[in-house]
Amino acid sequence: MRVLTDWLPAGNVLRSLRLAGLAFAALLAASLSLPAHAGVTPVASRVIFPAGETEQSVQLFNVNKYPVLVQAWIDDGRIEAVPQESTAPFVTLPPIFRMGAGDQTSLRIIHSGAKLPSDRESLFWLNLYEIPGVPKNQPDQAQSVMVTMRTQYKVFVRPAGLPYGARELPKRLTFSLANAGGKLTLKIDNPTPYYATFNAVLVKIGGRSQQITPDMVAPLSGSTLELDQLGAGAGETAEVLFSLIDDDGNPVVESVKATIAP
Repeated sequence: MRVLTDWLPAGNVLRSLRLAGLAFAALLAASLSLPAHAGVTPVASRVIFPAGETEQSVQLFNVNKYPVLVQAWIDDGRIEAVPQESTAPFVTLPPIFRMGAGDQTSLRIIHSGAKLPSDRESLFWLNLYEIPGVPKNQPDQAQSVMVTMRTQYKVFVRPAGLPYGARELPKRLTFSLANAGGKLTLKIDNPTPYYATFNAVLVKIGGRSQQITPDMVAPLSGSTLELDQLGAGAGETAEVLFSLIDDDGNPVVESVKATIAP
């Protein structure tokens, strides 16, 4: 999950919504990523969409203590992207809706039927962009400020007939360490058809350790990370502890041994 926040003059929001017919003309796609908590949240932290299905419903909750206007769409996850640029083969219904404080609603995600890879998962992102309600008695020209929020959730399209289940993912990842250019590196290889979403990785060598947080590692690919706080010679053994996020959004912790290559 990624949460982006930005600041809007409340009067400008009112005028923009009226002129654009609730199209959210400027979605502040270039907003800075700041520590925040989503106000409109789904039941699960990710959506697993079986490739053979045409529709899924996602339950949304407004945990804010105020009403919000929400726009929902699915895209490739680029932070600067706006809904009109999306080429994702999905439609969300309703695309724009209001939620009162504490409300619950169902969002439909409909697949267009476009062909996707059948040997691995495909990744898209569900975007929820929320604008707080403005008090009815506030003039259009009022110089107040409101915080808008855009939250992104992963949507994994999972083909049928994959050779094994997602529960096998942690045990099939491989980790290798090597010295490259005088620096120790960790390579993570994902030979599976599933995305590996890491919560954290901890590398321990002797009495020293370093924690890193890799990006997702796509199916049938790898990622190399630099361990700038550790150093070790060829042949030494390291312990790699890692935490993955499973389909239910829960952490799965595993550990492996790795010998440092020359």
